[in-house]
Amino acid sequence: MSWDIIDPFKQMENMHREMDKMFARAFKPLFAKKQEFRPAVADCYETENSVITCFELPGADKKDIELSVTDNHVEVKVEKSFEKKHKDKKASYFETGSSSFYRRVPLPANVDADKTKATYKKGVLRVEVPKKELKDKRKIEIE
Repeated sequence: MSWDIIDPFKQMENMHREMDKMFARAFKPLFAKKQEFRPAVADCYETENSVITCFELPGADKKDIELSVTDNHVEVKVEKSFEKKHKDKKASYFETGSSSFYRRVPLPANVDADKTKATYKKGVLRVEVPKKELKDKRKIEIE
């Protein structure tokens, strides 16, 4: 004879999961208009003479982008904000919002940050950091 024992904790966990799904479906339309700003590193690659990193920054203005480059990394910070005003005979409202983004990408140690070139076109920031010329290796004798 087999007995099916119902674990109350498992039942509560299942109920909790179902409640989460129900609330997500019910309140999703309220948050659908929220603007999310989640840029990504589109590409990061090395050529013979430089290291190139591209960031997708859709909707960002050039003035909102802060770029820092060192011999070790590329840092991109973006802060966006918006204001929306609406006024008619029956109602008026004022809406504000902001979002920010920060990304730090490590670079190889042999780059020259002082000669960095950056361009921003059609929502893509392209950062090109030239490589430093490596000095000739010296042979060292071990005593």
